[in-house]
Formats: sequence, structure tokens, C-alpha cells
Amino acid sequence: MIKLTYFDFDFWRIDIARLCLGYAKIPYKYNRIVRKDWDKKKNFFPFQQLPVMELNGKIYGHTHSISRFCAIKSGLYENDELKALIIDQVLDWANEITFRIALSIREKNQDKAKKLRQRFIKNDLNKWFGFLDNLYKKSATKNNFFTEKFSLADITAWRIILWFTSGKLFDVPEEFIQDFPRLKSFYKSINDYDKFNKLSEFKEITT
Repeated sequence: MIKLTYFDFDFWRIDIARLCLGYAKIPYKYNRIVRKDWDKKKNFFPFQQLPVMELNGKIYGHTHSISRFCAIKSGLYENDELKALIIDQVLDWANEITFRIALSIREKNQDKAKKLRQRFIKNDLNKWFGFLDNLYKKSATKNNFFTEKFSLADITAWRIILWFTSGKLFDVPEEFIQDFPRLKSFYKSINDYDKFNKLSEFKEITT
């Protein structure tokens, strides 16, 4: 059985793998590590990072690798190379925008953190959501998915939009998504997608 491990809070890096497995009704174990215990345990994990996936006695790391594996196993990836490339671009976009906001999340000095967050909002917020909007515009199908079928790309984009509109990121205006009506419509359509929103993982992440 697949075992996924992450910190003791919900975050897109682990959530997208869990949502894939849950969607396909593939059983898995989910292990959470308390953040304060991480320094004692990180040497046991590849790359000294989370998330990790354990399968058949071996441990694998990195968000992209794990989520791609889970998506393929769940039928949420694409066999067509060009469609798979769209999915991978959404994953890389998620990693890029996370990298850019992470500086203001990790900064412990509140004044410095606020300046970093304002810099992100000014230089990166609309710019990087604009990149996603353009990708969606070029690739979206009549089903409102990034490719012909519901996939890891839709789960990832939905999860990042949820994060950025949740009100949990200080100073990030929740209404910024109004500037991207296509993405706003996409987000609503994924929220309303019955096969997705009935998942226990979906309910846990959104409540």
C-alpha cells in the first residue's frame, strides 16, 4: 500500500497526490509529522524534504514525481505527450508561484515579511496567475478542464487557487481572482464537479 508523509497541516504539495488517489479509490496511508519534530527526522528522508511516498519498502521524494506517479496510477494523467506536457506545465507553475511567495512565509521578522509579501503582490501575484490564465485559455476544453479529461492539472490549479483565495495568506486580497474571470469560472466548475467534491479529502481540505 502507498504511504504518503507530510507535515501536520494541509498543503497543495501533498493534497494533490491524496486527491488523485482518493478520486480513484486507491487505498493509502497518510502520515503527518509535527513540524517541531522535523529536525530530528529529516535525515531519514530523501532530499531532507517532504512530501515523500513509501511503496514496497522504498521511499521516494519530490512533489512533481510523487503527484505524477499517483496521477498515472489513478488515471488522471495523459498518455498523449503534448497533453501530458500541459499537465506538467501546471505542476511547474504551482511550484514557481509557491517559490516566489515562500520568501515572505518563511521570514520570521514581521516587518521584513510584510515588505516581501507586498513585493510579491506587486511583482508576481497577477503576473503568475496571468501565466496560468493564458495556459488555460490555450488548452481548455469544452468540459472546462485543462485537457480532454479531468486530470492532475485541474486538481493542481484548483488547489493553488483555493490557497490564494482562502484569506490565509496575509495581505493577499481574496478578490484578486476577479481579474481572471476564466480562472474564476474554472475554479467554480471544479468545486462543483460531483466526482471530485464528494471526496473525503476534498471536504477535509476545504473545511
